[in-house]
Amino acid sequence: MDINMPCSRRGLALSLTLVLFCTSMSASAADLYRWQDEKGNVYYTDSVPPKYVKQGYRVISEQGITIQTIKSVDEVEAEQGSKPAPISEEQAQKDRRLLMTYASEEEIVAARERKLGDVQALIDLGEETITLLELQFRQLTKEASDFEKQGITIPEFLLTQIAGARRKIDKYQTRLEHNKASLDKIKQDYGNDLERYRQLKSVVENLE
Repeated sequence: MDINMPCSRRGLALSLTLVLFCTSMSASAADLYRWQDEKGNVYYTDSVPPKYVKQGYRVISEQGITIQTIKSVDEVEAEQGSKPAPISEEQAQKDRRLLMTYASEEEIVAARERKLGDVQALIDLGEETITLLELQFRQLTKEASDFEKQGITIPEFLLTQIAGARRKIDKYQTRLEHNKASLDKIKQDYGNDLERYRQLKSVVENLE
């Protein structure tokens, strides 16, 4: 049987019922069992009826002391549901790199600011370049307009320059948008790293 195979709620309930039933059979014959039926009536007997095992029960010693409490299927499932899901191997590797790369939250913040500064410099340069290209484009199109006003055919070289300037503007505009998107992604990624780092350090500190 594959122990990693996901179980349905019914399958889990059946498995737990069998486990609990076997547990009840292995208890001392001198012990009493405190259990309830579906109406909430309490019983003290030398065994638990199989149909009520999954509802949970308590094992009572001859002195009237509870020596074992078997939780109900619903209680066990609720506890399992409240446990955090195991992290993936990929996340575990990211966590290890995060802890090995940075010694403090301040280092993460400093790395973020350096990265943001580098990308912002590219954005500023891109905007300046686009401004110059647009100025050139307007001058070229004005020259072309002057030729048309005079009834003169626009020279081929001028049309080529206009088309080239337009392509350059579009290329730098695309690059500019990419850098702006990178700026937002850097903020988000480093924000996530900072939050995860705090969580990991908190766990490490609690273990110390």
